[in-house]
Amino acid sequence: MIRVAFLEYEREVKDIVYLMSKTFVENDWTFRTYTKASDLMKGLKNESYQIFVFDEIFKTPRIESVFVHDNPNSLFIFVVENKYRYLKEDQRGRVLYIERDRIQEQYEEIQDSILKQSIQTDLYRLTYNGVDVNLLYEEIYYLEKIDKMVYFHTKKGEFHQRINMSQLETLFSPYGFLRVHVSFLVNEKHISSWYKDEVELTTGKRIPLSRQQKRKISANKK
Repeated sequence: MIRVAFLEYEREVKDIVYLMSKTFVENDWTFRTYTKASDLMKGLKNESYQIFVFDEIFKTPRIESVFVHDNPNSLFIFVVENKYRYLKEDQRGRVLYIERDRIQEQYEEIQDSILKQSIQTDLYRLTYNGVDVNLLYEEIYYLEKIDKMVYFHTKKGEFHQRINMSQLETLFSPYGFLRVHVSFLVNEKHISSWYKDEVELTTGKRIPLSRQQKRKISANKK
């Protein structure tokens, strides 16, 4: 079940709920609306949310600390007047912006990322040292190809599997993983910054970004 929390004005909520109903047409999902951050904090004691949609007035250091920082696997969408005011400094893959007067147009630009990141509570199963291991997609930072092995760098630790990287790209792309380099698949949710030839993760780790893959990613996002 995908759960969405709105801390927004009524008009914007209606517009976004309508758009999300089309995004999640094949998924079970539900939403709750709040008018106060304090009420949302109370709500979090009873249930968790994969997506938060906030009005621009809640784009504050306190909200960043209490909600964004404390819910590291959740996706945040801020409805703002001018998204470029924030995109210059905020390149996180799980924090998105849409402008109030262009909701439908800009939502459609990010809906693929919304869907992919929202289903990361699914499990990837592998056998490691004779033991079956279940990994939540959202807890995998990146995959690294070394010789004939692929190493899974996760919140649980490091695991490896002998498997083809192209096969994994096919399996992981629907969950928001990006092939940033021939040897690396990165979870977009855990990207904090993009550079000329690297991406930086929320862990501080920097991953090589090839010129060819950067062009492919940019083209797919248009």
